[in-house]
Amino acid sequence: MSSLIAKRYVKALLELKDISVDEILESLSAIAEVINSDKKTMEFLKSPLVKNEDKYKAIIEPISDKLNEKIVALLKLMAQKGRLALIPDLVNELKKEIQAKSNSYNGVVISKDDVDETLIEKLEKKLSSYSGADVKLSYQKGDIDGVRAEVADLGLELNFSKERVKEALIEHIEKAL
Repeated sequence: MSSLIAKRYVKALLELKDISVDEILESLSAIAEVINSDKKTMEFLKSPLVKNEDKYKAIIEPISDKLNEKIVALLKLMAQKGRLALIPDLVNELKKEIQAKSNSYNGVVISKDDVDETLIEKLEKKLSSYSGADVKLSYQKGDIDGVRAEVADLGLELNFSKERVKEALIEHIEKAL
């Protein structure tokens, strides 16, 4: 539900003419980072015991002079509606829209072992040619016994794991019998 509401705000933000999308994203990302950095901040924003006006005064008002007036107006509206806690969702939706418009997506390669940079580049090229989009991958250490490449916003996932090979081999043997 929150992502649906965030999408409406993003749609309105993208229609603004006198402010760049990068400026919007930079401003809102900084606020989202503050909100996400401390669990108590999010609890404060979601609390029904605190007035919406007080939430705005505590979080947005101290930095409002550094923000574009259109962004301040949006944040004031969000505060009046009790939706300041949606700022991180708003940032995520805005990033998705930017990626979709530029046809450029970010993904992650997860593996227990270190992954060679040339493998990452090959995966980027293959995923880019398969999807028709520009795909950039970064490495993340995980507990996967193999390699998994994932581009969540495109719904792509490649999984090369020992467990998967073992399952496929067992399945093949069962079919042969």
